[in-house]
Amino acid sequence: MPDQYDVLNARYEEVKRIPIGLAETATVLAALPDPAGRSVLDVGCGTGFYPRLFRRAGAGRVIGVDASREMIAHAQRAEERDPYGISYEALDARTLPVLGTFDIVTSIWLLGYAEHEAELDAMLAGMTANLRPDGTLVVLFPNPEADWETLAGYARYGLHVVPSGEVGGRTRTTVHVDTDPPFEFESFFWPPGVVEAALGRAGLTGLRRQPVTVPPDAAAERGEQFWRTVREMPTFAVYRGVRG
Repeated sequence: MPDQYDVLNARYEEVKRIPIGLAETATVLAALPDPAGRSVLDVGCGTGFYPRLFRRAGAGRVIGVDASREMIAHAQRAEERDPYGISYEALDARTLPVLGTFDIVTSIWLLGYAEHEAELDAMLAGMTANLRPDGTLVVLFPNPEADWETLAGYARYGLHVVPSGEVGGRTRTTVHVDTDPPFEFESFFWPPGVVEAALGRAGLTGLRRQPVTVPPDAAAERGEQFWRTVREMPTFAVYRGVRG
């Protein structure tokens, strides 16, 4: 699971600055309870983009974990250059230990990399075990209702997605990021209902899908017509639930 991200390392954060990345970030933040003063665990934190974002939003204790040691090393170097008070650990989400009792646990783009449903359950069980009772889990994963024709023509949003077969009950895709120079990585889309059912098995209640949010400045700059496809057919789905 960590191999391609060991190679991508810092380049992966470029995805956050393209149009679809702006909508992704705004949607995640809209799904969170107010992070001010709350403890947050980000599972699959990559280079630390979201942990830094959470601290800027006022979160208290923040820990980021990721299976990719290269990603964690990058996040730690960023922390040394510009300290936010974030702790990072190289840990595999499939065997995540209890690191504490957190108000919020997040997982961004991780769940598609579970190789089968039992592994998906293991990831979510580890995340839930780190939540306090009534704590909030926010997960973002590839859109299970993806329309491949639409996503293949997504270049004006900064990337396009091309499916390449089935593996482990998921659709394997190649995500082509249209930066200069361009790069690509693999992503895996679960079919509708699979992740939602796993969230229920993990004991999450009050599940709801967060509508796509576009930052006001980006909406004003490009206009609603530009963002319509993102709102109707995003590359991602964001769900929020509470530990019962």
